[in-house]
Amino acid sequence: MIQSVNENIEILTSNSSTVSFTDDDIRTRRANCYCNGWLQHDKGSPIYKILEGGIYKVSFNANVTSATVGTVALGLFQDGILIPGSTAIAEVATAGDYVNVSFDKLINVCCRGDSTLTVQSVPNVVTGAALPGTPVVTQIPVLQNANFSITKRC
Repeated sequence: MIQSVNENIEILTSNSSTVSFTDDDIRTRRANCYCNGWLQHDKGSPIYKILEGGIYKVSFNANVTSATVGTVALGLFQDGILIPGSTAIAEVATAGDYVNVSFDKLINVCCRGDSTLTVQSVPNVVTGAALPGTPVVTQIPVLQNANFSITKRC
């Protein structure tokens, strides 16, 4: 298991940027690439490389806002592709006001494969804010108190 955090305010550079985590506050011995571990991750990096097949529970939560009014969205990406059902969307009604977002997702990594995970901003989402089913371009997120964890289930 690994749990990474970023308590600081992080302003992403675009509405498709990855989220970095400054600290790994919990990390089990098997959650590293030494001694036949299943995870490769350098503290401060947005990239989490799973080196061993299995089922993993991935959780994320953060307080988010933006410098402008609008929609902010973050999601879990596996090998550069947004995982369906992992997008957390927030409507920022007043610039600078924080909203809490989160997701929990089970993912599968093939038994002889590996996979790279990142949390990043989603550049556009479909919401009911305009016409139902209309894509909305998201704002650049500002995050604080972000928490990300990966636990190997089997």
